[in-house]
Amino acid sequence: MNVKNEEILKNYLSIYNEIKSEIDKDTSNDTIKTVALLYSISNKPFQLELFDEMSERIKSKVGFSTLSGELRFIISTILIIKYEYPFTKINYLLDNIKLVGEFDLYSKYSLFIAFILLDEKDVKKRLEDSRNIFYDMQDNHSFITGEEDYTFSVLLSEAGKNNSTLMEEIDYYYKNLAKDCYRRGNNLQLLSHVLALVVTEDKKDVVIENCIAIYKSMKQKGFKIKGIIYALIGLMSAVISEDIELAIIEINEVLHVLNNTKYFKKNKSFNLVVAILIVINLKDQDNHTLYYIGDNKFKTNLQYSLIVAILSKIISTDSK
Repeated sequence: MNVKNEEILKNYLSIYNEIKSEIDKDTSNDTIKTVALLYSISNKPFQLELFDEMSERIKSKVGFSTLSGELRFIISTILIIKYEYPFTKINYLLDNIKLVGEFDLYSKYSLFIAFILLDEKDVKKRLEDSRNIFYDMQDNHSFITGEEDYTFSVLLSEAGKNNSTLMEEIDYYYKNLAKDCYRRGNNLQLLSHVLALVVTEDKKDVVIENCIAIYKSMKQKGFKIKGIIYALIGLMSAVISEDIELAIIEINEVLHVLNNTKYFKKNKSFNLVVAILIVINLKDQDNHTLYYIGDNKFKTNLQYSLIVAILSKIISTDSK
């Protein structure tokens, strides 16, 4: 295993063990793993005191709600990672949750949508645009458009493209990938959404070829590809333009360690999520955290996409 991957993996397991030893014993293993993952791939040092204070502050403000449970640990983490003064964002988050409710977006995802829109100046306008995109998704793929597509419609609304152009792009990826090795369905639609977010017009066919090459190579090496892994392959296809085989070998090395580590043996699907994110090692221009890919005309915040993908995976029925 190369030094970079070994260091990130070591940090991930160290943060996981620290959180597990300090946090309520009733907190699920998936939540602890997610918090540790977000810290380890962001290069942000884990500070237990700050983490505890942030999660307790959220709990005190929300009363009895889903946010008073384990979700507050994940939201605390991503607020700490993203913002220099995370405590100032709590009230904005709660205000956004109320606005999301006014637009009849599915409640299970309202928290994630509210977080995505924290820096948006005109939240209502973005929600209107997102709802229209979601309705267009339903018109184009009614049988496979589901609850998890709400969050991606919000991400897509940031692109500044008209809806017909977006739907054409999504459909282009969906149909071309379905011609080869990808199975039709919601997972392929999520992959198409990711590609529409992170790929420029002149690279569409290149990333389609990359997606197919990555999928076939992973299958050949015995990976079980399901759920949100499709979407992560989309990120890989945009980030890894050369030496795909080497990247997959590295993913396999990290995965092997996780699959043979105490507390990690049962959820091999999530281990693969971790392994992929460790290897692609996404950073911003200042070498900080997992921010942007795209061109100078449009850059999408990759952190949002990743958080949505990871959290959607955890709460989905096939996460185990």
